[in-house]
Amino acid sequence: MFAASTFLGMTPAGAASTTMHFNSRNGAATDDVVTVTHTGTTPLVFMTAMASFMKANQRNPYLIVHDGESNTTISGLITSVAVATEA
Repeated sequence: MFAASTFLGMTPAGAASTTMHFNSRNGAATDDVVTVTHTGTTPLVFMTAMASFMKANQRNPYLIVHDGESNTTISGLITSVAVATEA
């Protein structure tokens, strides 16, 4: 879980994956990385949907993008999430 205020940006990681960058939770100079695999859509489509989701919910400090427990996700686009953290 990352605070929305620590979000730095997104970059394509492949044809069906996008990397999201956040300020490091332990204060390191590097950023924490979340790689999101999305089904049937390009990184541009995913990033656009993600930006719209974040904009529509900008007052909420934490946004649930993918919940593996209930298998819910924004726009049904995400199939898996991998987190690499400095913390």
